[in-house]
Order: sequence, then structure tokens, then C-alpha cells
Amino acid sequence: MLGIEPPAEINGVRQMPIEGTSFAGSLKDPTAPSKAQPQYFEMFGHRGLWHDGWKAVAFHPPGTPYENDAWELFHLDEDFSETNDLASTQPEKLAALVKLWWEEAEKHNVLPLDDRFRERFVTNASRFHGTRKRYVFHAGMGHLPTEVAPDIRSRSYRIEADVLITDRCEGVIIAHGDATTGYSLYVQSGHLVHDMNIGGEHVIVISGTPISPGERRLGVRVRRIGHDACSTENTTNEFTLLIDGAPAGSIRSRLGFLNQISWTGLDIGRDRGSPVSHYASPFAFTGKLIKVIVTMDDDQILDGDGIGHAELARD
Repeated sequence: MLGIEPPAEINGVRQMPIEGTSFAGSLKDPTAPSKAQPQYFEMFGHRGLWHDGWKAVAFHPPGTPYENDAWELFHLDEDFSETNDLASTQPEKLAALVKLWWEEAEKHNVLPLDDRFRERFVTNASRFHGTRKRYVFHAGMGHLPTEVAPDIRSRSYRIEADVLITDRCEGVIIAHGDATTGYSLYVQSGHLVHDMNIGGEHVIVISGTPISPGERRLGVRVRRIGHDACSTENTTNEFTLLIDGAPAGSIRSRLGFLNQISWTGLDIGRDRGSPVSHYASPFAFTGKLIKVIVTMDDDQILDGDGIGHAELARD
């Protein structure tokens, strides 16, 4: 759009070339022709290719040989809704497109094909975090995307914040999510509150006594308990509020973050999006917030199938 070329190097590091064809011409000219280059598709072994007004596509049952997949053929210039499969009547055309698919797949590093579903989503969950179990967030930080926020799904964890409580101070200490789902630790009416919001169903625990003014460490400890604590099913979660390390109220619930926390992201000292809990956003913390520490246990067990279906539903 700007008429410039992408740099080949940035700070001495060679950049990967940008693949594909720009569609900028279509924004300026509605009669601009479609791109001439083929466009491949692949996801979990399902494959497709568009080229020169034709499309070949194959549905792949997971765990089966790829050579057993049945390819379909459509002439999109005459059949845009893909209702007339020409695979049996034009086998040579289909064979050419399938051959082209393999060539494009090799060219763009699609191979080897991987049709695993559950395992890939479990692996991807640790792609950004690795073995990291502790995060320290300081006051004034910006919005943090969910992909790089602490992954507290299906595990025990602890959140603690060093704060200075002043007269009548209130507001969010940490919030991840929005009105549809997420969690929030905050001060309201002098009490410490934690809210786990699962699809609009709130599990709320409020401290039994007000928070005394002064330097305080406020937090919540979440534990997976029960005889099924080593699985993702029938597990009870215990939420215990902490004031200077001492328990200040607790609640148990069968609800928990199994597959998703939220797609919205995390904030420190405020809730920038639609409110996770029962307050008006941003509900910024009016005391002095120094830092928030999130420490996660090693007991995480993820349901790859559930995560995969949730991700695909979002897409």
C-alpha cells in the first residue's frame, strides 16, 4: 500500500521473505484479476489448493494414511459454491492439482504433515512459556496478550501483590479476561475480593475482615484438590484469599479454567476491557500498587481435545 519493499535485514538479522501475493490492487480496482499463483491450504492433514479458477480439496480422517484421502475437484469459475464434484470426470485435472499441492507444500515448509489434534494443542500450550512458572508484573505495565500471560489452566497457582493500602482505596490488582470469562483480584468496600468468571457464572470469595491500611501483601491461592486432582474431570478448585500470607476467606467450586482463560488478555492495576466482575471498568487501583507475582505449580494437566475444539470455535 505504501509502495515500499520490506527490508532484507533488520539489525544485521536476515528476515524471512514475505510469501504470497498482495491484494492491494483489489482495494483500488474492483475489476482486478485474481492472483496467478496457486494458494495451498493445510490443517491437521486436511488439504486444499486453488489455482487458476479450480480447487482441489481433501478431507483427512486423523490417524489414517494420507494416500487413502479422497480428493474432490471443483471448477470455481463456473461453480463458486462447490456443489459439483468433477473428480471422477476430470481425473487428469485433479491429478495435476494434487501434484501441484505437494510441490507448494514442500516449497513452503508444510511437510512433513502432522494430523495429530490433541497432542499438538497440548504442545502449543507450552510454546510461549516453556518451563517458566513465575511471573513478576510491575505497576504501570501495559495490556498483556493471553498467549504470553501466565497459563493457570488446570493447575494450582498463587497470586500475590505488594500494595500500600490507603484510606478508602479500591480497584483491580490483576484482571485477566472480560465479562464473558476470566478472573479478577481486587479491593472493594475495604475488602479483598476474588472472582472467577466462567461464561458469566461467578465464583466469588470476599475476605471476612476489612484490609487494614498500610503496606500489605494481598493475594489468592488456588489449589486443585480431591481424588481426581490428577485429571481434568471432576476436580474441585479451592480459592483462598491471603492477607499478609494469612487466610482471609475461602470457597470451593467444581468450576475452573480447563481449556481457556480468556482471549482478551491481562491487566495490572486496572481492568481495561468489559469488566470481569461486578464493577465498572477500568476500576483502577487507587492505592499504591508495587508489583504482582504469579507462581504456578507443576500439577498442570491439559485436555488437548478440549483446547483444540475451543480454539477452532474461536476461529
